[in-house]
Amino acid sequence: MSNAQRSFPARIADLGFSVPLPQDWISHPLPDEMPDFSQPDLFLPLAIVTAPHSALVFAIAARPAYDDGTLLQWAHYLLQAGQMQPRTMNVAHIGNLTGFAGEATQVADLGPVVIRYAFFEDGGRLVNLTLTAPEMIASALAPLWDEMLRDFSLETPRGATTPLDIEQQSQDDANEKTD
Repeated sequence: MSNAQRSFPARIADLGFSVPLPQDWISHPLPDEMPDFSQPDLFLPLAIVTAPHSALVFAIAARPAYDDGTLLQWAHYLLQAGQMQPRTMNVAHIGNLTGFAGEATQVADLGPVVIRYAFFEDGGRLVNLTLTAPEMIASALAPLWDEMLRDFSLETPRGATTPLDIEQQSQDDANEKTD
């Protein structure tokens, strides 16, 4: 499988990005309508790319960050809202950004699927990357996912404004009190 860095222009909030993908994967048209972001689990798709002859899907979507909580709390909430069963979740580097990445399972019409996911917040923008595959072939995609995370790049990074987890938030709160 030959991968190449592919660029995707910003649809909203200066969220243009590039990510390595197999050269023969197909980018799909995206809906024009904006989601109702007052619904806390809705995202706007930024890209949907599929393998030409199998049920392998890379998707990236974004929404405004939430007003409170941590990235870890948001990730748990969104996985539950998507009816995904997390297997793993760890702090991860997504290009130059820090967030959470892991693996979850989900029941689909054609059988169980494995969803590799990553969440990060950058400048009030919450972004979710996923790579979905049937469970039978999902392990073969681990090297591609690792490359995608390592070489992901935002065109206009703004910097994280939300704590990753409760421990970081507690430390940030303590630092504010001593300032």
